[in-house]
Amino acid sequence: MSAKFAYAQWPWGTDTKEQFIQSCRDLSEVGFEYFESVKAFIDTFKGDVAEFKAIADEYNVHPISFYFHLSGNYETDIAELKDKIGFVAANGIKTITVQGVWTPEPTTHDDLVYATKTIQDYGKICAEYGVIPCVHPHHNTTIMYEDEIDYVMENTDPELVGFAPDTAHLSAGGCNPAEIFARYADRIRFTHLKDLKGAIASGGMQAGVEVYTSFRELGEGDIDFKSVFDVLKKTNYEGYLCLELDRTRFGNKESAAMNLEYMKKNW
Repeated sequence: MSAKFAYAQWPWGTDTKEQFIQSCRDLSEVGFEYFESVKAFIDTFKGDVAEFKAIADEYNVHPISFYFHLSGNYETDIAELKDKIGFVAANGIKTITVQGVWTPEPTTHDDLVYATKTIQDYGKICAEYGVIPCVHPHHNTTIMYEDEIDYVMENTDPELVGFAPDTAHLSAGGCNPAEIFARYADRIRFTHLKDLKGAIASGGMQAGVEVYTSFRELGEGDIDFKSVFDVLKKTNYEGYLCLELDRTRFGNKESAAMNLEYMKKNW
């Protein structure tokens, strides 16, 4: 099975073009050919697809997903997607990752209804561009625990909405990552891989998303990646494996190299 490794480049920063350039340079030098970006960079480039592409082409690393998160305001969330989906599609991207609304409070039924409706409507809009939004469980959001994941997945159309599981966030939500991967294997279109050591610890917010200091490079934490890899291989997963780390102890480039080396040895 041919694996396609990607890396999340947002930890380099999401505010300036220079941060984007540095991420592309570092990832290229490490050996990556693909990366996931975040919606904030669409604003940073003011929708200038040509400039964004030119930088990616210069370093021969190419975007394969954009990360979106819901705000909780339907009109705002839909308007933002409509504003940005053209930029996504113009880069030849086929998936976006969609996180629920950030909240430290327990998720209510109304929260789940909102997430489900909004992501389903994302699917209808994205379909016009040949893009599929993928549900991304995330700690301290309205889609975090197993029952919340199940509700959203069971109440969205598989033809319009995919799944983008994250090993560390599933573990932080008390899930068994391999079991969730297996349950929705036929809907997985994108995958985040990172490790978790001990209890989850917040590192604050970045670009509107909570980030964590207890995530680790692959193999440096407690997650059983072999069982996750077994599921993906058994189901002939052909999407991207996106390696990611919110906060690094060594430097973004060094962590990217460590993660890639782990995958080369263990995938």
